[in-house]
Amino acid sequence: MKLNNRESRELAALPGEIAALETEQSALSVKISSPEYFRQSPDILRVDQARGAEIEKLLMEKLERWETLEAKAKAAAS
Repeated sequence: MKLNNRESRELAALPGEIAALETEQSALSVKISSPEYFRQSPDILRVDQARGAEIEKLLMEKLERWETLEAKAKAAAS
């Protein structure tokens, strides 16, 4: 089964979206690992923890979708 136009655009965009999430995840990790980080308000810590979990979830979803679309594109090329 061939990819439709929406799926083709989605497949083309996924690597950039994944890279952006990985960059944000890395920046958040650096922020959290700084010695002064835990001196901040508990609200900031909660927001950062929630965003870290959200990034992880989004990355997994996007990687799974990428695998699905790649497999569909390869099957269509065969």
